[in-house]
Amino acid sequence: MRLLILLIALLPVVMVAAKSPPGRMAVRYDNFKVYRVTIETDMQLEELKKLRESVNVHFLNELAGPGRTYNFIVGPLFQRAVEKSLNFLEIIYEIIVEDLQKLLDQSSVGDDSHMEWETYHTLDTIYEWLDEKCAAHDYLDCGVIGKSHEGRDIKSVRLSKRSGNKAILLEGNIHAMEWISSATVTFLLNQLINSKDPEMQRLSEEYDWIVVPMVNPDGFVYTHEVERLWRKNRRPNGYSNATGACYGIDMNRNFDYHWGGAGWNIDEPCDHWFGGDKPNTEVEILALQDFVNSFEDGYIRSYMAFHAYGQYVLLPYGHSNTEFPPNYEQMQRIAAAFSDAAADVYGSTFTYGASGLLNYVVSGAAKDWAYGVKNIPFTCTVELRDKGTFGFFLPSNQITEVGTEVLAGLKALVNKAAEEGIFN
Repeated sequence: MRLLILLIALLPVVMVAAKSPPGRMAVRYDNFKVYRVTIETDMQLEELKKLRESVNVHFLNELAGPGRTYNFIVGPLFQRAVEKSLNFLEIIYEIIVEDLQKLLDQSSVGDDSHMEWETYHTLDTIYEWLDEKCAAHDYLDCGVIGKSHEGRDIKSVRLSKRSGNKAILLEGNIHAMEWISSATVTFLLNQLINSKDPEMQRLSEEYDWIVVPMVNPDGFVYTHEVERLWRKNRRPNGYSNATGACYGIDMNRNFDYHWGGAGWNIDEPCDHWFGGDKPNTEVEILALQDFVNSFEDGYIRSYMAFHAYGQYVLLPYGHSNTEFPPNYEQMQRIAAAFSDAAADVYGSTFTYGASGLLNYVVSGAAKDWAYGVKNIPFTCTVELRDKGTFGFFLPSNQITEVGTEVLAGLKALVNKAAEEGIFN
């Protein structure tokens, strides 16, 4: 993922109000600008980090090192000062979004009258759609795998049309603000249920599909009702800072596989990447793990987690950039099939390889747990559109295109995985 850093000046212009109607955040970002900087040296990187000391900043992604492009958001009262600092440090920058709120408004939320993939939807609408599909098709086994910290259901769907199939698991929205994740996962599920395409019908017959579209329902609701930029779950984590109690754990840093070994600010409780005081502390990921553990070993042969953004197919491992899975070359061939097929649709290029090598080194991710603990032979994180222009705030008019290109990639991936013997 081309790294995005969001520098947010949390000033009086950002106000927490009463619960807002769908599509209108209580926290607003009027006249906040998105800057893109090119960091060429270690010194420039260190100076970028020091902005936290003089400006109230809130980074949303890890700083990986020099030789990369980073985006960040600056509130209106700090824009002139930040530009002066960037010029002084000879850091090349450009403004790529003039008003963040206008961009957020393009991520429209539907009126919730029905489920479709032209707008984003609330949790209630997504769950109502799942329930309707489950009631209409006897080959769908639907359930609640557990409860979130705030007591919301974490729902699952298992599609199985014949006995003896091997399974593919699709995971969505472990990070709250990545709305395109659950939108894509539900798009794929809808195609598996309703598509008239013979290839999709074959895939739905020959494989079982396990779908958990919303691992983080509390955080997701919070992004709809309060703060669009929220990432973690919503459990008070026992720490506080000058603004009050700190909430949440980055649940994709909390799995018990090389937990805590690497990752920027994973030990800072009030940052968005806090991985917890120890692994497996969050009820949401414990529910997900228990759900995976409920199936016979060897049944689930592929685990795919969907995230935003950067257009990557990230393979194990995340905790190292020198250690690779024993079947890494095989996994690369499978990921290449996804990348090639997805690019054929709209030209979107997906880079593939080990996440610690391509992206940044970080521990405790779901895909690494699925591979390293559960021995699932093909696991990956699919980072969806785009490469940074819109980033986490992809406009809703791109949802169907994202779903279509990922569907093409998924078909090719499954067929290549079968050719490689993953489902044997």
